Amino acid sequence: MKIRRTKPTMKQQLFLFFMLAAVLVCLIFSAYYFVSEQRVLRNNLERENTKNLQYAIEKIEENAMRVEEFANQICQNGQIRALMLADDPFAPAETMAVASMLDEQFQFVTVTEDILSLYLIGENGLDIRRGKEAALVDRDAVYRAFCSDAFFADGGIACWGSGADNPCRFSQYETVLPYSRRIIDETTGRTAGYLVILLREAVLTNIGDALLGQKNTAFCLVDTTDSYVVRSDGWKRLSAHTEQDLRRMAMNEEHRLWDAPYQFFKRSSSVYDWCIVEAVSTYEFAQQRSILLQAFVVVGVLALLLALILASVFAERLVQPIRSMADAVDRIAQGQFDCALPRDSVQEYARLEQGIEQMQDDIRALLDSRVQQEKEKRKAEVRMLRAQINPHFIYNTLNSIKMMAVMQGSRGIQNMTEALGSILRSSLSKAEEQITLREELALLEQYIYIQNIRYKGNIEYEVDVQDESLLDLQLQRFLLQPLIENAILHGIEAAPHHGGTIRLTAWREKREIYISVEDDGAGIPPEILQRLQRHEQVTQGSIGVHNVDERLRMLYGEDCGLSFESEEHVRTCVTVHLREMGESK
Repeated sequence: MKIRRTKPTMKQQLFLFFMLAAVLVCLIFSAYYFVSEQRVLRNNLERENTKNLQYAIEKIEENAMRVEEFANQICQNGQIRALMLADDPFAPAETMAVASMLDEQFQFVTVTEDILSLYLIGENGLDIRRGKEAALVDRDAVYRAFCSDAFFADGGIACWGSGADNPCRFSQYETVLPYSRRIIDETTGRTAGYLVILLREAVLTNIGDALLGQKNTAFCLVDTTDSYVVRSDGWKRLSAHTEQDLRRMAMNEEHRLWDAPYQFFKRSSSVYDWCIVEAVSTYEFAQQRSILLQAFVVVGVLALLLALILASVFAERLVQPIRSMADAVDRIAQGQFDCALPRDSVQEYARLEQGIEQMQDDIRALLDSRVQQEKEKRKAEVRMLRAQINPHFIYNTLNSIKMMAVMQGSRGIQNMTEALGSILRSSLSKAEEQITLREELALLEQYIYIQNIRYKGNIEYEVDVQDESLLDLQLQRFLLQPLIENAILHGIEAAPHHGGTIRLTAWREKREIYISVEDDGAGIPPEILQRLQRHEQVTQGSIGVHNVDERLRMLYGEDCGLSFESEEHVRTCVTVHLREMGESK
């Protein structure tokens, strides 16, 4: 059994359309605002971390410069220079004076808190050291590591090294931050000795921790060779849980490390060849994004519920007038022409409702017109039957008169009765039966012959058929005879000279056929001509021209029928407009 699918109603289609439109709009706006808010959060994160990095690198530079200032004060001390150049660098008095100066510096200079070891190493064998780990370190090991040409690769006087292993094996600090400075003999320009300072990494990392020390935040300081200068404890922990080189992570992009999202930021120093790299946990950012997503989902669901309600209301509002109009059309189709539609406030609906009511009135008027036309048609047929006055009786009587005229040798009476008999014989057929234009013209010849006997031959009759194929045109009987009769009675007979010419012309224009009957008689008065042009009946009690006009318009359509042209006392022309029956409207 084939299941017949029911087509969706207009309300369902409108509801679906509104819902799809609402869903699409909600999705677009939700996606747009979610992406926008996420971008704002990310921009805020980047802007805040960029500012913090800039501030941190500036403070790190300040601390590094404090170390360099402390080193400058030591290197510019004359006693130290003298010891570096002395043949006997271990003179008790001078050595004690330098040691006292260093002790004083360690006591009052704050940066010394982060110094693990300080060495004054002279090329002449001088070895003065201070710091809690200095005594535990071999002088030669320090010299090889931090006083060689390889350490001063750039050829400068002072150099910061990268994070190095602590030469003190008993220290709690595995790595140190080295700073080394040459002490130059101003007279010869040669290197007299070195100042080597080994610092805790905290000298720089404490500053970064203080400024960047957010939860799950790590940073490091690298040099131009991408070697670590210092690393925060957080960076060390993060590096221990991943095989990736964190120094080479893509900046400003999110990475998954230690099952947590991280984003990396970088800032270069304007003073040193250092670059600070920060790894920021975006867990809180992800939480904010999740909360934001949930908020948008809730807002989207509420918007869809609201759209559902509005779509139902709007669909009902739009469909209700259309449903009323559809019901009205159904009632009109069932023959009920008393439908009254309320005017809707929407202009287009109001026009449709007005159009339906106008259509209803037009259909009612058309049906009334059809009924009236049928009544008029029946009346015309009755009038035609009455006008025939029993043609069988008259036809038989005329045959008797013709026989008497033959026996008496009255040729004129014989011809006249034969002509009248032909006309009456044609009238014996039913009014609906058709004849050709050729047969109609033959009957008109007989009719003119009879009328010329009455008017003593003063009627001239001319026929012009411009297309011979029109002679086979089928038309109703006695269609042209009333026009000829009207031309004689109201045209030629009413003229002062009691004579004239009647011209019958037939022609074709594309699919339209025209037959004109023109006379040069008395013409038609203007008031009567206007009534004829409005298809009104002028005289009563006869078939006449009005009956011919009605028959033509019923058979061929309202645009066909008779048209009248007249100039009083000059001429009258009546034109028949019709079509071949296959072309009728």
